[in-house]
Amino acid sequence: MILNHFEGLNLSLTALKISHLEQLNNEIFALLSTRFYCLKIDYLIKRIGIKILSRYTHPSNKKAR
Repeated sequence: MILNHFEGLNLSLTALKISHLEQLNNEIFALLSTRFYCLKIDYLIKRIGIKILSRYTHPSNKKAR
């Protein structure tokens, strides 16, 4: 009877560890997705900035006055 009690406790501990790992995994993926989202926005802003900058500084884009 005591052995069964400890077996149940072991199963509970295992379930608790798995639950904790799943929660940690979800938190990590949430952080990664927000970080990647910010990186994508930064990348797009830099690309747009470079295109705008090159548009105004490129000699072929200047109009003759």
